[in-house]
Amino acid sequence: MPISTVLIGFAACGGDENSIPGVTPDEPNTTPKEFLVSLGFSGEITSIKESPLSRAATNDLYGIQVYSSPASADDYKPYAYGLFDSKDGMVIKLLEGYKYKFVSSMVVDGKQKISSNDYGTSYWAPFYTSDVTSDATKLENKFVYDSGKEMDRLDDGYTYLAELSGSFYHPNTMRYYGEVTDYVPTANGSVSINMKKVVFGAKFITEGFTEGTLYIKLKDAPTLQLVFPQTEVEDIFTFENKYPSGNRWTADTYTENILVSISWQKNDGAIVPLINQEVTFKRNIKTTITVKVNDSSVNQGLNITEEKNELQPGENIVLESSGAGNTPVNPSAN
Repeated sequence: MPISTVLIGFAACGGDENSIPGVTPDEPNTTPKEFLVSLGFSGEITSIKESPLSRAATNDLYGIQVYSSPASADDYKPYAYGLFDSKDGMVIKLLEGYKYKFVSSMVVDGKQKISSNDYGTSYWAPFYTSDVTSDATKLENKFVYDSGKEMDRLDDGYTYLAELSGSFYHPNTMRYYGEVTDYVPTANGSVSINMKKVVFGAKFITEGFTEGTLYIKLKDAPTLQLVFPQTEVEDIFTFENKYPSGNRWTADTYTENILVSISWQKNDGAIVPLINQEVTFKRNIKTTITVKVNDSSVNQGLNITEEKNELQPGENIVLESSGAGNTPVNPSAN
């Protein structure tokens, strides 16, 4: 059943000033009031189907970075981070007199997709933590209070993929992202992190493909292959979201121009370049690209459409390529 929107509830609780390791109040001789916060999610992430035991451990990975700032200032610094595969452990203590920023990202089937250490107990980008160096983050289903380390790749695409043992800025992962900013905890308060997809789909269909292998390369993404008699291949990719990164890649209008290179290796070993051109990909939309395969690198054609699918419907566009061009392709409404 779909995940219901889960609110973050608060209850005041007592504690000594050392109860949150690595976090020092502005006034060390005082004991600030603590608020116990239980985290939850809403938005597009609620479309994910789960079993009746919806809060049990899954293969999905959730990374959460929390920042704090004195309530009267705008000076956010790392406060706590956590890596979870179960929503049961998403509970954190917040201090009175501060405001907080929550940054969260989830990778579907992350335990299989993301490179790990120690037999799957620690995971690399986008979930690694950084200070002077970068370290794999332990999957502990709890928050670690640390003002010196942070998960600083949650808001961009950079990812270590387990299957390919490499890093990519456009990994083939289903990814969600959300933020809550300037939250000031109060008794009986509530908040929910609105998570949105930060992905696009790409589907390639061939015409006139009679032998050999097509190599399809999106810049900074794993290579797709079509081996005859296959006629189509598709995957979902996460956006790069270049600096200044942040929440902008959740916008409904977010796009990236990504270089697409396609070559054809024939049975005799000859390699024919077909396409080398930028294509505009939109958030939450699958673009279908028809590749016309001829026995020449001249006047190759690409038909590109954005069709109704498991992501979202969109406009239709047509591209005709005459070799190794490098002009962005922008969609136009029908």
